[in-house]
Amino acid sequence: MRLQWQRRRTLLVVVLMAGVGLGSSGVNAVSAAGASHGVRAQSAEAATINADAGRLASQYRGNRQGLLEAGRAGLAAGRNDATVAEFLKLGWARRLDAALERNGAMLDSAHDQQVALGVAGVRYFASQIHTGLLRAGSGQLITVSLKAQELIAYERGRVIVDTPVTTGRPALPTDIGAMQVLSKDAPWTMKSPWPRGSAEWYPDTPVQMVVWFTQNGEGLHDASWQPNSTLGPGSQNGPYASHGCIHVPLAAVRLLFDWAPIGTPVVVYPGDGSPVADQVAQQSVDAQGNPTSGVRGD
Repeated sequence: MRLQWQRRRTLLVVVLMAGVGLGSSGVNAVSAAGASHGVRAQSAEAATINADAGRLASQYRGNRQGLLEAGRAGLAAGRNDATVAEFLKLGWARRLDAALERNGAMLDSAHDQQVALGVAGVRYFASQIHTGLLRAGSGQLITVSLKAQELIAYERGRVIVDTPVTTGRPALPTDIGAMQVLSKDAPWTMKSPWPRGSAEWYPDTPVQMVVWFTQNGEGLHDASWQPNSTLGPGSQNGPYASHGCIHVPLAAVRLLFDWAPIGTPVVVYPGDGSPVADQVAQQSVDAQGNPTSGVRGD
């Protein structure tokens, strides 16, 4: 009996060792396949960027300034999209943003060929960030750029609304960060949270519909008292600037009201083309999207 047990134990050890050996080989094979896939992907990226750099060098031959302007525009757009991705906690965008910045640094090169390569890299990684951003989450996303004073709503990569807006005045800026649609009302009367006599007080003001995205009085709503022609860049500093809400043309807010379900992400970001860390540093909501600022309205 003892001899039989020893034989069985020996056989069991051999089988287990064989299994471990096969497992290790399998893991190594998977690791090798993964590494090989990564190398191929990087090679494909490099080939695409090099090909575009050649086209750019030909297109902008003798026009270094035009080439630089194209690169800087692409860098700003990529940084803005990467900022939205960071606010949404999309970790995959960080690698692409790092690559974007590496290529952006090449725009300072004294050699036109190197600049063309940098511009091509910037365009490639900015495009990758934008495409990934539009495919993330539920497929529905509302973004608001404070610099451009522009709202864009996307659904699975398709633009649903693209409109100029007016956000909060300097004294009561619209909060920055990742928020979400919390509730909707139609119609609604805006009531000043500030007492009569205060510099921020305003009389009861009816609006046709409002899409709320914070619990301290910020929402997307129509503003019949503001001509549509005054919406857009710089309007947050003008006479129609809000008390923190976002003024949207009536046709656009009607569409948003019906289209955006509760929970739709609303990301307000600086949009000034600065590095992601600089834009994220301006965040004024907590991790749950609750503003850390005071009351807003109108």
